[in-house]
Amino acid sequence: MPRLIPRLLRALDRAHTRPPRSTRASPALSLRPPQEAKRVFARPEEVDISPTGRTKSILLDRKALRLIYRHARYQRSKSIAPYIFVSKSRWEAKQRRGRAPLGVVPREMTVEERSFYANPYLRMLGSPLRQCFHTGWLLPRELLIRMTPMLLPHAPSERPKCSFLPSGLEHPALSPFAGGRSSYLLCNKSVIDAVREKGDYKRFAPEGISGLTMHPLVAQQIGHLLRVRVLQELHLLTRRLLRRRRLAKPDEPPLLRRLTRAEWNNIKSSGVIPYKNAVAVLVVPPPNRDPELKTRPSPSATSMPEPTEDRLTKKPPTNLRLSVMHPTEEEPWSESDGLPNTVPHSRVPLYNGAALFPSRTQRAALHAALGEVLKAERTTRLITGPQRTPASGESGDESVPTRTKGDQKASHAILVCSDERTLLRGDTVPLAIALWRIRMWEGDLDESCSVDWMADPPRTA
Repeated sequence: MPRLIPRLLRALDRAHTRPPRSTRASPALSLRPPQEAKRVFARPEEVDISPTGRTKSILLDRKALRLIYRHARYQRSKSIAPYIFVSKSRWEAKQRRGRAPLGVVPREMTVEERSFYANPYLRMLGSPLRQCFHTGWLLPRELLIRMTPMLLPHAPSERPKCSFLPSGLEHPALSPFAGGRSSYLLCNKSVIDAVREKGDYKRFAPEGISGLTMHPLVAQQIGHLLRVRVLQELHLLTRRLLRRRRLAKPDEPPLLRRLTRAEWNNIKSSGVIPYKNAVAVLVVPPPNRDPELKTRPSPSATSMPEPTEDRLTKKPPTNLRLSVMHPTEEEPWSESDGLPNTVPHSRVPLYNGAALFPSRTQRAALHAALGEVLKAERTTRLITGPQRTPASGESGDESVPTRTKGDQKASHAILVCSDERTLLRGDTVPLAIALWRIRMWEGDLDESCSVDWMADPPRTA
């Protein structure tokens, strides 16, 4: 202590004599360096990692070894995936915000790549693989339902409770995506009911939570959100068409259009949808009026639970299938001839609106959303001028007069198209995928299918 106290006194005297130090950093030090000044490790030319002409091991080469233990600081050798449109100004803005790598600009898709990207089945199969914890199958993510344990609101004096709820079913642009630990189940109502009865989900309880529960209406909740996703895709498609209506060309086919009564009667009689770029057909008549109030139901596209009255009066039709698969061309063979020696033609699902949306309020929202998309297409046709006469096998818009008679009048059937040309104005593939997921959820599979892909796989001991 006798030595420490004099040293502390001298230090305090020196501190009083020094000028006060500013606690705020200088502007040059407080500002972050600009994005362009950030060093990008793009594999310099002086680094040679080839084995030719090397007299010593690559582990003894300091420059070459930097590529090994600092590989995360170097750019990827894999090129960026192509885009439908490439705007250099928007891409440079992403680079300035740090959302895109520097010095790289993606390329645009070729016509063949756009035709692959416009196929809803290829896009579903190309989604990331995830494993269903009930069956153990490894399937694309679009064929599964994401489930996440979520903490329920509780008082500070109560013990925390957690529920196993669906997550990520709505569009991320309209509903924020909740991350965290998650698991996946097959997109089928019977699988969800089996998991809830057996209690297989309880092993995903977070730490500190005694038990994990699933409420009895989780199947109705998932079905409701899957239908809300269809309405959201139609809303985003309308915004896209209105934003690009002045860039459309007269020879571009429409994304959605109403079939005439003659075309609809031809499909019903022949069982063939003769349009090569068709991905779905929706039959959505307007909801009937209430017999007492003489009014139609008000549209409801919210993700909140349905009203009690609408849930109790909702009865799905028993004699009307949700969807029926129709070929695009007549098959040159019949089932009585045995196995064919040619690849069968593609099939297009035809969805019945009454079975697809049993809720009258949601069906009214579906009818209104489809009307908005058709209105946007009509606005585009008025700007671009008269349409060309479609060739055989195409689903072009036949310019019928304003007032039509007989079979040339519009029907309640709406044709959804997707190919390499329609992709330039709008993307209908998410809409087709959302409709297909409802078909999977309700278990509306073809009776002629020889393989039951929803069956439980054999488990090994």
